[in-house]
Amino acid sequence: MAVKMRAAIPALLAILLPVAGAADRWKIQYFYDKPDAVFNIRDMACPSAQRCVAVGAIVGLNGHTKGATVMTSDGGQHWSLEDFSEEPVSLFLPDERKGWMVTDRGIWVSEEGGRGWKKLGGLKGIVQVYFLDESHGFAIGYPKAIYETTDGGQKWVKVPEAQTPAAKADDTIYDCIAFDGQQGAIVGRVMTDKYQRYPVWLVPNAERVRQQKPSEVFLLQTEDGGKTWKSSTNSIVGSITQVRFLKDDVLALVEYHDVYQLPSSVLKLKLGSTTSQMIFGERDRAVSDVAVLPGGGALIASVEPPGNTNQVPIPGKLKILRSTNLRLWEEMDVDYRADAQRATIAAPDAQHAWVATDTGMILALESMSAGKRASK
Repeated sequence: MAVKMRAAIPALLAILLPVAGAADRWKIQYFYDKPDAVFNIRDMACPSAQRCVAVGAIVGLNGHTKGATVMTSDGGQHWSLEDFSEEPVSLFLPDERKGWMVTDRGIWVSEEGGRGWKKLGGLKGIVQVYFLDESHGFAIGYPKAIYETTDGGQKWVKVPEAQTPAAKADDTIYDCIAFDGQQGAIVGRVMTDKYQRYPVWLVPNAERVRQQKPSEVFLLQTEDGGKTWKSSTNSIVGSITQVRFLKDDVLALVEYHDVYQLPSSVLKLKLGSTTSQMIFGERDRAVSDVAVLPGGGALIASVEPPGNTNQVPIPGKLKILRSTNLRLWEEMDVDYRADAQRATIAAPDAQHAWVATDTGMILALESMSAGKRASK
């Protein structure tokens, strides 16, 4: 009887999971395939189905590192690569016109949707920015830094509530920020060594060789676009590396150390609540990004560790999963050549999505049926 039940499970899942998902696949559109260097793509933004920008660092075998950007204006049919004078860290492109980029030495602004950048002076140690409109935005980073601007980033002022947590400034970094209308959240954490002033993905393995222990997490919440903030401190196992708003809840990506029972988990929770629900967590899927799709559902970008630990410093198979209800997750068809240690997702709508890897690949979501029609 048990054998018969196991045999029936795949057929049952095929009925429960969306039929349309089986007709979709992830195909490599761009690959920085050089024998003497690797393009570590650190972030990607796609404000529309036509325009995508990815940024990161090209690392040579000799250790030389240089910044780089790659972009498309035709939905991925053509990509253009350009060197950049600083090392990009993260992107914020809300539309095809204006956008911001954080580098290892400052913040840059583009008036052409990622083509052409101008440096904004004044801030260092920033890891992310978020703008509610073209003028009003926030910058977060180290040490214990949250800044606000009302003129597009020309001038920045400190947010006093950033200093509310009792931890020392030199031990504190804010590295997650998200908004849904006027509701927003900023997450910070205590660093235990000098490497943790950088995003968790920027120095792989540096902070994950110790035994996993609970650590303090700082949460700042606003209901009025940042006019007022409410601060709270909690103790959790792992590091919160992504926060995504749902309609009534929040998705939080938590990444764990090597010795923990899971490499990562995706939690659904309400801000301010001490309870959470794990909606995804598997021993052989190390998640590095989560995207909430317009209209409902979500995508997960993960890697299958190439061994019995998620911290082997070599790429593993890229695994992308999709869910329409945040309960059942469908593993999608991914180009067999795609591998990574970390990957990031950009999805301007439910029909168009891209995933970029730290191995220099950009994959696009493609409908197999649409591809067959186009080839006729």
